[in-house]
Amino acid sequence: MQQPGNMKTELQAILERLRRDAKNYRLAAAAFLVYAVVVTLLFGTICPLAAMTGMPCPGCGSTRALFLVLTGRFVEAFHYNPCIYLWILLAVYVGWQRYIRGKKAAGVLSLTGAVAAAMILVYLYRMAVDFPGNPPMVYREENVLAGLIPAYDELMRRLFLP
Repeated sequence: MQQPGNMKTELQAILERLRRDAKNYRLAAAAFLVYAVVVTLLFGTICPLAAMTGMPCPGCGSTRALFLVLTGRFVEAFHYNPCIYLWILLAVYVGWQRYIRGKKAAGVLSLTGAVAAAMILVYLYRMAVDFPGNPPMVYREENVLAGLIPAYDELMRRLFLP
C-alpha cells in the first residue's frame, strides 16, 4: 500500500504531466477548434472528404459515436462507427502509460496503424453493404465538387443513389 505522501506526490506528477501537455498542445487544439467550427459552418460537416466529394470517409461517424459512448448509448455508437471502441481502448492505453505511469506507451505507432487499418476494412465493408444508407454512410449533395462540376453530382447520383 502506498503511503499518503507518496500518493500525493504521484497525483502531483500526474497533474503536472497533464498541465504540460495541455500547454504544449494548446495551439494545435485551438487551430483544430477553429477549423472544426469554420468547416462545419461552411459545409455542414467536419469531414474534409465529405465536404469536398460528398462521400463518407473511414472516420465518418466517429464524433457522433464518441458522443453516444459518453452518453451510454453503446449500440447506437457502434452503428455510427464500430471502430470508436478501438480508438477508445488505444486512448486509454496511451493515457494510462503517459499520465498514470509516466512512461512512453510502447508500440503506439503499430497500434495506431492497426486501428487505422481496421477502420479502412470496416469502411470498405460499409461502402459495399451500407452505402448509401443511414448516416453517416450517405452521399452529401452539398459538396465542393458538385458545386464546381455539375456533372459530378449527376455521376454520383447515377452511381450510388437509387
